[in-house]
Amino acid sequence: MLKKIFIFIIAFFAMFLIIAALLPAKYRIERSITINAPQEKIFWQIADIDNYTEWNPWLMLDPNAQKTLSETRKGVGASWLWEGEKIGAGKLSIINIKEFESIETKVEFFKPWKGLNYGFWSITPKTDSTKVTWAFEGKFSYPFERFLYFYIDDMMGKDFEKGLDSLKKRCENE
Repeated sequence: MLKKIFIFIIAFFAMFLIIAALLPAKYRIERSITINAPQEKIFWQIADIDNYTEWNPWLMLDPNAQKTLSETRKGVGASWLWEGEKIGAGKLSIINIKEFESIETKVEFFKPWKGLNYGFWSITPKTDSTKVTWAFEGKFSYPFERFLYFYIDDMMGKDFEKGLDSLKKRCENE
């Protein structure tokens, strides 16, 4: 009987590893919104760290989080560190910009786990509005994080939508 239980546990663990190996190692989350504001205004809400921290959805989850802004506040080189009870600790840095069109960020997580991700912003003018797309890419470690593939878009996508809604309100009402 003990032998059968042992074989079952080994088979279950082997199946778990095989399924994890078949799941994607990378993920991408993307959301878009249309904002009735000029492209330049929206761009500076994202590319200026002082503004970015005002509508960021994760800081809204943990308003008592400590944030430290870099001396460079706008454009490439601008960054902010955060540490909070609910949102952990990390750093966001602007690493690439195409003025008024796109912004790329590097997002490093320190607590509660270590991770490296990249954020991408696309700001596209339309006839009487501007389309803003926010994307986020990262890698899953093997084997356990691979199973987040089934949940990550729903989990983080809601925060992206909340952040884009806050960005829209800030741009349209300011």
